[in-house]
Amino acid sequence: MGLEKSQALILRIIPFRDTSKILTVYSAERGAVSLLAKGVRGPRPRFGGALELFALSDLVYYHRDSRELQFLSEATLLDPHLGLTNDPLRYAYGTAVLEFLLRVLRGPEAPGRLYEMSLRVLEVFESCPGPALASVFRAFELKAVSFLGHRPELYQCVECGREDTDGFSPRRGGVICSACEEEVDDVLSLPRSTRGLLQRLLTSTLAALEAEPFSKGELPALTRVVEPFLAAQLERYEPLRSLRLVDALNASTRPGPAFQQLS
Repeated sequence: MGLEKSQALILRIIPFRDTSKILTVYSAERGAVSLLAKGVRGPRPRFGGALELFALSDLVYYHRDSRELQFLSEATLLDPHLGLTNDPLRYAYGTAVLEFLLRVLRGPEAPGRLYEMSLRVLEVFESCPGPALASVFRAFELKAVSFLGHRPELYQCVECGREDTDGFSPRRGGVICSACEEEVDDVLSLPRSTRGLLQRLLTSTLAALEAEPFSKGELPALTRVVEPFLAAQLERYEPLRSLRLVDALNASTRPGPAFQQLS
């Protein structure tokens, strides 16, 4: 059993007995790691906010390859991402990022670029304009799935290579031309305008999308393509429950009939 130190993002917390927690963290060194943190709950919690949701912390733990649950020794808070906890909508999108990671991470593995992207999107969520949250999140999903080896083909037909396409196959992972549509049984309509939005999500930086987000009217068309694509490409992916909270929060802030009449 060796002592290991790693920066990590707290993804999930499960209370254990009276004073302990079972944590799932996204470690910079090993990917997803499950930890038992003993004696960390109570009026004066040990390690303070280092073991709270969204926290980025330096962790020291005892690791053994044959054991699924490792034992936490020390924790030092680096960044609590407090900007996510001060606003319900930012919190909802932040939890959607954590939920997405819990669905796609498969235990100990080299995190690669996805780890840095995950930290970056939470940082952007803390301060970006509210209308940019949805665009930034969809970009995170597409970039993340690309880092995991499932980058969508958005420029040439995945069957024949033609550039003139008007369909998309979630299972084949890319655009489909009209000549190849009959050979593929899950083709979705993909107007050129929507394809352009997907290309922008995949190639733009999060900062660029933060500065120039998509309009609310453009987002439903993206969802109709992105969600089936993720479900087809990722084994354990299901629609994120956190996005239901996003929808509920957005619905609660829409002007009612009385407000619309006054305005």
